[in-house]
Amino acid sequence: MLMIIFLSCMIKFQSYKIMMMSLLFIVIGYLIYPKMSLHYMESFNLSKENKAYTHTIQFGDKVLIDGDLFQANGDINGLTYKVFYTLKNEQEKMTFLKAMPFMKNCRITYNRTDILPNTNDLKFNYNEYLIQHEIADVLKVKAFSIESCKRRSLNIIEEAQLYREILIQKLKTLDVKNIDDIIALALGETRYLSPERIEELKKLGIYHLYAVSGSHVALVNVFLFRLLLRMNVKYHHSELIIFILLPLYAILTGLSPSVLRAVGVVMVYMVIKRVMNIDSLQILSITFILFVLFNPYVIFDIGFQLSYIISTFIILSIPLIKTFSITRKTFTINMISQLSSFIILIFHFNTFQWLGFISNFIFIPLFELIIFPLVMLFLMLFIILGKVPLFLSHIIEFVFGKTLELIEVLNEIPINDLDISNLHAIFYFLILVAIIVIIVSILKLQYIKAITLFSILMLILSIKLNRDEIILEFLDIGQGDAMIAYHQDVNSVVMIDTGGKDQHHKEKWQIRNKELNYTDSVLVPDLYEKGYNQIDYLIISHPHADHMGELVNLSKKVKIKNLIINKKTWDSHALKLILNEVAHSNTHIMDSTHIKQIKIGATIYQLYNQDSENHADKNDTSIVTEIRAYNKKILTAGDATERIENHILNDLKANYDLLKVGHHGSLTSTSDNFLYKVRPKLCVISSGRHNRYKLPHPKIVQKLENNQCKVFNTQDYGVIKVIIDKEDMNITSGLLEYNKKAYKNH
Repeated sequence: MLMIIFLSCMIKFQSYKIMMMSLLFIVIGYLIYPKMSLHYMESFNLSKENKAYTHTIQFGDKVLIDGDLFQANGDINGLTYKVFYTLKNEQEKMTFLKAMPFMKNCRITYNRTDILPNTNDLKFNYNEYLIQHEIADVLKVKAFSIESCKRRSLNIIEEAQLYREILIQKLKTLDVKNIDDIIALALGETRYLSPERIEELKKLGIYHLYAVSGSHVALVNVFLFRLLLRMNVKYHHSELIIFILLPLYAILTGLSPSVLRAVGVVMVYMVIKRVMNIDSLQILSITFILFVLFNPYVIFDIGFQLSYIISTFIILSIPLIKTFSITRKTFTINMISQLSSFIILIFHFNTFQWLGFISNFIFIPLFELIIFPLVMLFLMLFIILGKVPLFLSHIIEFVFGKTLELIEVLNEIPINDLDISNLHAIFYFLILVAIIVIIVSILKLQYIKAITLFSILMLILSIKLNRDEIILEFLDIGQGDAMIAYHQDVNSVVMIDTGGKDQHHKEKWQIRNKELNYTDSVLVPDLYEKGYNQIDYLIISHPHADHMGELVNLSKKVKIKNLIINKKTWDSHALKLILNEVAHSNTHIMDSTHIKQIKIGATIYQLYNQDSENHADKNDTSIVTEIRAYNKKILTAGDATERIENHILNDLKANYDLLKVGHHGSLTSTSDNFLYKVRPKLCVISSGRHNRYKLPHPKIVQKLENNQCKVFNTQDYGVIKVIIDKEDMNITSGLLEYNKKAYKNH
């Protein structure tokens, strides 16, 4: 609304009413703004509930099998739940695939799952995500027989949703290249796109083109209207037909917020224009109010935010745009769309994609003027005829082939994104004001001024001010280890271990296209939210999956300048393949055998056991790292066993300020002699909740406490943050930061 006020005042002169209505709208918005219920927590390590429940669940159209995982949304007693079930064998998977429970009632036995807030103090909160999507809980299914599923009577919306799913499955059987892309563009269903395709689109900043949006609705509306008029259907009858068909199209495309917004705008316009004269901005505002009143949580949806902010900017700019030539009009609308979305994208994703900014000028016209019309024609003919003419299939295959070739070529261009750290609200407001001034300059054809202002804004956002401060983050990544050190005195990043999951052998039918990983959920978001997109040094203590399992994923997402490992311990064929893949990302692989220490600004990293011989037990090859910064000493022990502790004991210093406890608090580490020598004041243990090893061992925790060491376990505290400056060393945690928010919430 503040954006509307400013832009209205700068473009229009009779903006008094708009300003007053905007202020009133802000007050109304404040009153209905949904409050997240946050409760004080003593620990993130909640007790595990083993009680089993058996109920009949009503599945909708959100049903998917990926590898050995069945997942769906379903209703029990009027509440919606997200359901996960691990298929036991390939035969069971085939049974499910033949009788998918779309729109069926099934009998399941399940455990409820406690959903934690973001324990790493990052923006995305899965618990809040579930609330915003009106999902009551996550259920882990223990017993599920597909034979128990029965069809139920469906309402008209459910019938349309079932038809959509049947249509998708029929399209999947077609012998057409890139059919998954066609399904995504025509029906808004991206679940069949490969992870590689999604990554390509995201890297190029054009993934949004695969989401059916308001522009698609506009094209469909114009196409249908002109078609009906050519068929000699009367004007008001054509409007009535479109009024009926548009909601069906919204259902067919998955009821995405952007489509609902566009359909809502058209339908509200058709109704209201019969009783009063109303402009586009008022229609947009009315639909916004109706959506928010119906579901206040929709304002948190990124697609909804982008849809309305872009539409508002374009509508307010129309008085000037309409005088432009077609070419200039297309360029200006494209520029306004990208600039207006800037504030939303940097707030949620902390990154600005230079390559995406440039490539959208190519792909938006290409998709909207050529690819999308072809795809819609493909879909309409398939619905009507049950098949698609061969010549049309060949045309689409050719167009998609050339488009994907272009995407691959552009993805190879080495342009780094601009990563922007989390900012205070006032700075986001100032950025918004700057964007408005730039857009107004473009509308007034003051291109030099617009380019200058945009360049200054980007320069300011890219500046990282140096501070005499180092932040160490011991991340909560389950049963693994990962530490990131942000050296703000020289704006460098050092990481010790990446975390990861044990890689159990899976048969082909079990392999999932979309595996959850810590790179996407923790490591990259943490880097981006601090304003970094590269790691200067990554030290891998030893080649076990829980310490280096995310190495390949991480190297694909951010630049790793230097990787430090003990090369002779990476001796298996699988480990060598990992190193080859990392090397392809232009990472310099350094052998720790020849490195005793590295210096980063005011900090020294001293390596111990870095020249270890190879051992059958890779824990005995762990690199132990001592960090010295501003007269503070931290020791990270990897998975070093008592044998290694004794081996390096004489080289270690005494009285450390913090010890990262070895081997997740296992009995194999933290010997009495070692603990007596290092005498830490603070002890950090990284261990997964309810892990199968039952770590940390109570005897180790007791031993640490008996030696007057304050223990911080990631199971309880989430991420452990240590802030070191010239004066002091302070510690905070994900739990403490969450409870601060909970206190403010009350």
